[in-house]
Amino acid sequence: MHRATVFSHLRRRNVPSRRPGLGIDEKAEAVRLARAGVSMRAIGRRMGVDRKAVRSALVDAGVIMDVGPRTTDR
Repeated sequence: MHRATVFSHLRRRNVPSRRPGLGIDEKAEAVRLARAGVSMRAIGRRMGVDRKAVRSALVDAGVIMDVGPRTTDR
């Protein structure tokens, strides 16, 4: 089944779509929590978003550096 068909069925049944990323106030709260030592996973759980959304917000705010993908030395 094509994903457009799936989304059509979900919309018809009023199933909520994935939550958008963090808003400005939520990003500020995520930064505050991260600086207080709360893990990205815990921040994500508290705010109802994936830890990747939290990480993105923290990178944008300059709290953590975006080092890019991991590589293996072999």
